[in-house]
Amino acid sequence: MPAYRDAMCGRFVLPEEAAVLACWPQIAPIQDGGWKACFNVAPARTVPVLVREPGGGLALRPARWGLIPAWWRRETPPARTFNARSEDAARKPMWRDSLPARRCLVPAGGWYEWKRPDGAAGLSGRPSPQPYFICRPREPVLAFAGLWARREPAGSDPALSFAILTQPAAPAISFIHPRMPVVVPPDQQAEWLDPRTTAETARTLIARACEDFLARPVSSRVNDARQDSPNLTEEVQPPPPEPDLFSQPPAG
Repeated sequence: MPAYRDAMCGRFVLPEEAAVLACWPQIAPIQDGGWKACFNVAPARTVPVLVREPGGGLALRPARWGLIPAWWRRETPPARTFNARSEDAARKPMWRDSLPARRCLVPAGGWYEWKRPDGAAGLSGRPSPQPYFICRPREPVLAFAGLWARREPAGSDPALSFAILTQPAAPAISFIHPRMPVVVPPDQQAEWLDPRTTAETARTLIARACEDFLARPVSSRVNDARQDSPNLTEEVQPPPPEPDLFSQPPAG
């Protein structure tokens, strides 16, 4: 289980380039080369995000998952900035500069979340969270709502980074975790990316985000960020809960 699991959405699936370009045919491929699908994207990885260019066009740009604001001066990136609570985005310094006009979309095939077991720990003395893969089966490519920033450190090229916005979980998946990524439906994506869209309107779009998701239990191999294969998203039978010795009736 990832150490940052409680922050929500610590892993997601990056679709292959052809699938992303099929969803947004008006954009050109990344100039520096494309990418391959990844079935276990973890924070600090560089992935493509969709942004609105100054001239008005759409473009895919490589960005680091974990926002680093332009005003950040330390050599070490800030911790735990891969998710941004949508309720806090307008007021917290880490996000408020990006919400008005630096919004992006993060292509994803779905995401993973871990459900803590009910009751006390078992024989191991530690709870064993069950990972789930969450997606919209009829939409192979989702669009997470994101915020981006550009930082220009001295002596280095400008670097893009981003955070995924989160909101309270939809009823169908709230049994897994109380929060989920903000998934922007296709008919609202242009408005989300438009720099003329106000922060107030952006919050309205968040409130109208997708809520129809399906979840399936998957292998605990996804806990290891080095694992990357399509079968990570395949359904498995969850193991039975470990017995709790302290809740067993006395023998005899």
